[in-house]
Amino acid sequence: MNFLFPLFLIAGALLAIPVIIHLFNFRKFQKVLFPDIRFLKEIKEQTNKSSKLKKRLILLSRLLAAAALILAFAQPYFSKNGEKLTNQSNAVSIYLDNSFSLALEEKGVPRLELGKNQARDLINSFGETDKFQVLSNNFSSTENRFYTKKEALIQLSRIAISPKQRSTSAILEKQKKLLQTQSDSKPLIAYISDFQKSGFDVNTKNSDTIPKYFIPISQNAVQNMSIDEVELVGGSIRLQDKNELLAKITNYSKSEKQTALTLEVNGQIKAVVNASVPEGASKTESISFTPSKAGPQKIKLYINDYPITFDDTFFVAAKVVSNYSVLILNQSNANAFLSTVFTPTALFKAENNNVNSFNSKLLPNYSLVVLNSVNSLSSNLSKALTDYSREGGNILVFAPKGSPAGINSFLQTTVGTAFGKLNKEKLFVSSFNKSHPVFSGLFEKVPENVDLPIAYEYNTILSGGMSGVQKLFTFSNGDGFLNSYRSGNGKVFVCASSASRQASTFPNSYWFLPLMYKMAMSQQQNSVQSAIMGKNAQIAIPSSKQSAKDAVYHITNGQQDIIPAQRAVGNQNVLNLNKNVEQGGIYQAYLPGSKDSIALGINYNRGESNMDFWELDDLKKKTQIKNAHWLSPNQEAGAEVNSLEKGTPLWKVCIIFALLFLLVEILLIRFLK
Repeated sequence: MNFLFPLFLIAGALLAIPVIIHLFNFRKFQKVLFPDIRFLKEIKEQTNKSSKLKKRLILLSRLLAAAALILAFAQPYFSKNGEKLTNQSNAVSIYLDNSFSLALEEKGVPRLELGKNQARDLINSFGETDKFQVLSNNFSSTENRFYTKKEALIQLSRIAISPKQRSTSAILEKQKKLLQTQSDSKPLIAYISDFQKSGFDVNTKNSDTIPKYFIPISQNAVQNMSIDEVELVGGSIRLQDKNELLAKITNYSKSEKQTALTLEVNGQIKAVVNASVPEGASKTESISFTPSKAGPQKIKLYINDYPITFDDTFFVAAKVVSNYSVLILNQSNANAFLSTVFTPTALFKAENNNVNSFNSKLLPNYSLVVLNSVNSLSSNLSKALTDYSREGGNILVFAPKGSPAGINSFLQTTVGTAFGKLNKEKLFVSSFNKSHPVFSGLFEKVPENVDLPIAYEYNTILSGGMSGVQKLFTFSNGDGFLNSYRSGNGKVFVCASSASRQASTFPNSYWFLPLMYKMAMSQQQNSVQSAIMGKNAQIAIPSSKQSAKDAVYHITNGQQDIIPAQRAVGNQNVLNLNKNVEQGGIYQAYLPGSKDSIALGINYNRGESNMDFWELDDLKKKTQIKNAHWLSPNQEAGAEVNSLEKGTPLWKVCIIFALLFLLVEILLIRFLK
């Protein structure tokens, strides 16, 4: 047993005063003469003995009452850890987990509210001079301060469910640094969570001397399904064409589950498919739609899965242009096949121009530029075409007639390739790259004897080590007939033959028209914009030449207008969404003063979809955190933490004994004869 104020024990010396008074009776007696006291002697002796016993019992009760009162002021206590307490005030850092799993209810009460009750109980168990800091996953500026008890309770009531996730090490390190600012107080850490396996890292190492109390909330497992990823086959949305989406659905339950996957575009339901996912597995479901109008495509895929709903919806977005403008640059005469393919329609608009007279400033107006057997380019046009491709434009280069030296200079600079010698031997194309986006959707099932192009005149396509070539069509000898190269945000397609029917069967084949369309429609502006919140949540937007270099993008969902952190990377603006965006949905990215905008799909992080929680025994065995105390879910946080920190106080017991001894004294005086 220890004493909080041991100096009060010195007052125990005062107990000697009543003893001395009792032993030395200083009262003066007056003599009274009686004629005969012979008959009183026996009565006197008997009364004197009873009086002495009564006085001694009364003295003892008074001494015990005084001793109990002195002990009460000294505040005795039993310490579980054997440490002595001090009068130093406490600085308490309380972390309350407010992630999505805390939105679950236990008997009609959200787990977050159960956590708040534990935090309130803990705060109320401390003294008025103690200071409190309330931390959540938000890590907001208001959470960096220490508050009084009343202020801390108000701060606690403001915590709501948040999509933000923090690592265990980051939370403990944050609490440690904040406590270091309170050097005049005794530090203490409280960590209140449901200890979800995906959120609490048992391998976290911590070796500081701060006592840490881990307080679990209800940990009942919950079955859940989620849409984890959505991929657009082909990488872009095509107008008046079937667009296929692949949705990855994961079943975290312990049994097979069925659900309906719904596709909604611009507020209208376009398709519904039934999905059956085995227990503990993932399955990719295909769902498609055909956009009939140009403009923003706000896409929402969702399933119905209660009670966890944050991961049931996935948002993607894109912008489809009303028509595709194709520029055909000819060295001399126009090509009939190319002109026929891009006959002006509601979807396409084609223009033939001579390569020597074209104004290069007009290039950004086109989604595809076709170099029809061009063997020479001016330096200005060559540079403009290079910039055009790197900013997201697509270029298709057919082999030149005559010397390729002029076009090779452009190809070498842009994608590190060139045309080699001219061959006039018949050569068959033996295979095509089924996985490349330009072939997606061409066949529901690839024919066994697919008719591939045959070349009669072709140039060998030379590719350097850094060209990043993808062969779309491959000759039987392994050379490429039609190659694809990445150039910044755009692509450069190179064909080994010219577009004339004398050079190959390609212009006359059923491959020609759909591939030309795919090349024209696969421009960057039609690509899907989607991101998942997290540490590296970001979206790249192609730079606009019309916008100023110092222009700042805003994003809005109609309720909030946010300026995210952003930086220019090459010819793109990269928007960092980690710190600013806290709500999933469809957003619009825009430049102030500009009428144009870009739709964005922003989704919640799926890190909490697996509703599996740590057992208390596993936490105690596996964690490497020093000075950790683990409470059971049914313990009251305030009483247990104070019992471990302050021990078991006995001053109340001493007060009770003091009152009891005073009562004994009263009874002795009144009833003992």
